[in-house]
Amino acid sequence: MPSAGVAVALLTNGGGAREVYAALYRELLAELAGVTMPEPFAPPAQPPTVDFAPLVGTYRREGVVITVTERDGAGHARYEFVDGMADFSDPLEIDLLPVTDTVFAGTGVGAAFSEDCMPVVFSTLPDGTGCVYIGMRCGLKVA
Repeated sequence: MPSAGVAVALLTNGGGAREVYAALYRELLAELAGVTMPEPFAPPAQPPTVDFAPLVGTYRREGVVITVTERDGAGHARYEFVDGMADFSDPLEIDLLPVTDTVFAGTGVGAAFSEDCMPVVFSTLPDGTGCVYIGMRCGLKVA
């Protein structure tokens, strides 16, 4: 916060880093700079109805396969480490709660990724390729 003359740095490795960040920065920035951080990302109380069918498929990025399905009318993603990253973690099962027709609150990912929910954003690249952003990394739709 340059305007308040405050700089804060946090270095972590593993575990619940984002939860530590959120709690620490909320307190420090409020006390030192009078800044109120936004509430954690979460689905709205009245989520919109979404046609999930166009988003269903398999998405891939280096070391990760994301399989998006629809279960009982709700979105679900399986985030699986593959190839050289296969031993990093068991697959993550993520429920996708609608925020908009392309933005979802992903639950069940645990402290390694974020607080209670993390943004899962579906988009289309300029060439027409579908993609999904999870943890700010883009997986391209391959099937």
